[in-house]
Amino acid sequence: MSYANNKKIYVATYKEIIIGFLVFCIILIILYPKDTLTKQILAEQSNYDLSVLYLKNMLKNDPSNETLMLNLAQQAFRAEKKDLSFRLLELLRNSKERQTRQKAYKLSYKIAKEDYFYLKEKNRTKELKAKYRQLQKLFHIIISQNFYKQSELKELYKESYFLNDEQDSYLLVKKLLQQNPNDIKLLSDAFYLAYTLKDYKQSMFYLDRLALLDKQNNKKWLDERYYLLTKHYSYKETEAFIITHAQNSSYWRKKLISFYLQHKKYKKVAQLYMNQFKHTPEYTKRRDLWLKAIKTLQAGGHHKDAVRLGYRYENYFIKDKKARITLLKLYISANELQRAKRLSTKLLKMKR
Repeated sequence: MSYANNKKIYVATYKEIIIGFLVFCIILIILYPKDTLTKQILAEQSNYDLSVLYLKNMLKNDPSNETLMLNLAQQAFRAEKKDLSFRLLELLRNSKERQTRQKAYKLSYKIAKEDYFYLKEKNRTKELKAKYRQLQKLFHIIISQNFYKQSELKELYKESYFLNDEQDSYLLVKKLLQQNPNDIKLLSDAFYLAYTLKDYKQSMFYLDRLALLDKQNNKKWLDERYYLLTKHYSYKETEAFIITHAQNSSYWRKKLISFYLQHKKYKKVAQLYMNQFKHTPEYTKRRDLWLKAIKTLQAGGHHKDAVRLGYRYENYFIKDKKARITLLKLYISANELQRAKRLSTKLLKMKR
């Protein structure tokens, strides 16, 4: 025969659990050294809330203990008590200890970024913008104070683009290039960042490296170099660069002509046409180059030079109708009436 147990099951309240835990903590503090106890609490993985509660009480008795404060901030973060964690970290970011400041800033950034994506998900635009600015400030301090390891450079570089932080992107890419000086992608990034930040000397250095290493895009980098020279370097430096490349390239010869025309160096343009003239065997092309040289001199107001050049090759092109008409107009416009008369006489004799 059995007997039923009529006693009711007693369930402790949450308040009683906390009181019990505090009593347990007091006993542990008496029985164990504080450092050992703290390690045991921090090793707790199942109940971060109780760990936070314990650390809070310890901090009341030792408010200047930064190690304890940092541990509490970390445990509060794990327990998703981000406000508490962030407030503690704000204090720790002013610590005299570099290592403490480093940990505080890095955890602050992590918390702020989680908050950023939460606000983005909730479409809270105004708060989102403020949080983004906060992230930028925290990140800049982390980079400027070197609160990172070399192994973190790549991730931080990606993060700098997320934050549109060109200044820190530039600093980080330069450090990455110290590790990989021939990395074309990094060199390309470094060039554009240097140019954006008006570091033109370094921009030129990166372009030289790119032109040397990135054979597939050599023309692109030479074009960039030309643009940089025309905008931020002297006339002589730009001219020397184009002349060097124009020696074996029709593309750069055209660039040189455009450059001279832009600077109203009409005589130099005419000389370029006549240099081509000397190395061109085909009659029609020679005629066109000669006519271009004449018209260029006229455009620059160098009428006497244009007349001399026209007269020099008058007999060579006299049978060409286009050349004859151009010469007559040239002589008349330059008020060289005697030359125009003699040319007309020659033409009349040719028709007989």
